[in-house]
Amino acid sequence: AKAIQWSRVYGGRFITWVCEMTDTTRPLNGLGIGGLGDSDDHHSPDEFVDAVDYAPKENGLLSPNSTPFLLAQLAPSKPKSSRKQLLRPRPRSTFGLWSFLKNWIGRDLTRITMPVTFNEPLSFTQRLVEDIEYVELLHKAAECSDVLETLSYLSAFSASQWVTTLGRHSKPFNPLLGETFEYVRPDLGYYCVTEQVSHHPPVTALHCEAEKWTFWEEYKLDLKFRGQWVRVLPTGLMHFKVKSTQHHYSWNKPHTVIHNLIFGSLWADHEGEVLIRNHQTGHKAVVVFSSYSKVGSKYKHVAGEVFDPTGKAKYHISGTWDEKISRTTVSGDSQSSLLWQANPAIPKAEEQFGFTMFSLSLNQLDEDVKCPTDSRFRPDQRYLEENDIDMAAAEKHRLEEKQRATRKVRLQAKQEWEPRWFEPYDDPDTGTSYHRFSGKYWNAKLADDFSACADIY
Repeated sequence: AKAIQWSRVYGGRFITWVCEMTDTTRPLNGLGIGGLGDSDDHHSPDEFVDAVDYAPKENGLLSPNSTPFLLAQLAPSKPKSSRKQLLRPRPRSTFGLWSFLKNWIGRDLTRITMPVTFNEPLSFTQRLVEDIEYVELLHKAAECSDVLETLSYLSAFSASQWVTTLGRHSKPFNPLLGETFEYVRPDLGYYCVTEQVSHHPPVTALHCEAEKWTFWEEYKLDLKFRGQWVRVLPTGLMHFKVKSTQHHYSWNKPHTVIHNLIFGSLWADHEGEVLIRNHQTGHKAVVVFSSYSKVGSKYKHVAGEVFDPTGKAKYHISGTWDEKISRTTVSGDSQSSLLWQANPAIPKAEEQFGFTMFSLSLNQLDEDVKCPTDSRFRPDQRYLEENDIDMAAAEKHRLEEKQRATRKVRLQAKQEWEPRWFEPYDDPDTGTSYHRFSGKYWNAKLADDFSACADIY
């Protein structure tokens, strides 16, 4: 092994690296944790994340490809504070949901142009990031030496994301094709990118990374609308990979049923079975979300089991998706260990669209975000947050018309849309196809060059 030093200017900053080369150092494939290299000639198409810190480029220099490096370079230029509330409280709408939806019973709700008063000031590219609000569960899962422990934390994680649906009576904005969202949290040890990779059907891809793990998902859905309720059926999978072991876990999301579209207050429950698999060892966990139609007021209850490769249950999982999740051993030990507990709701949450403290941070303007397609720059969404309903409606209409015109031009030219930061991929572990992160977003950010982005706003 030998130490090598090199320097380069990124985004106006002079950066020096000192690293150690070994015989096992390999070229970057542009698809890994940082994707700061462009070479992909030496990798099999089945590789995704490599726990490699540095690798040579053709010119003999080195490219950093480590999460600690990226977190250091993506750290804010000055300390930031998260806002505690929106500037203006949520406006009250007098427009009836049923009067609008009654003509759409049995039809494709993903193609409806909804009034802006039905929206909350977040795009779904941001809303999807709320899945990782309780990121500490992923940190803990990656640090476990026992797969059964990892599955326990992932079981709690699969339930934790639904606490954000409490009191959420508005829908996020449908992302424009090519819309993105960057969310960097050096204080919590991760960074995240989402992109709207398809418009019809709507598909949103997410990639999140920390030093010891990678999390990604592609969100697709089917909707069933039957008057008084609507059922949301997610069809994409969530994925988690531990870098030290290269163990790949995947799981589905439960169904969501939104009630009282005609009479009463809107509320949602989540139901169905979530199957979490370790694709390398055969361990699994099964988590069941109770259905309101079967258990009534106990609909927030969650129960599950963690199994070894032989199918023998080792742990019981229980709790509620709005409060906490605990674990007990199957061996008879009655002592329960707490896996997760929800954060308290913010004061007057109903005036803040039902947001959590985490949700409030998502649309906060950030001077370090330069990508022009970022959701923070959506004008209709920004006007809604500022309680300017007329301008929000006008801008929403303008953006939708612009997207239709752009699509028409593309069809006439027989051009296919290609996502900017994610690429199609066939996953050999799950047998599914989805879009995975190319890593090139961070290239563009460090070079301060997003000139290749489409003009969507």
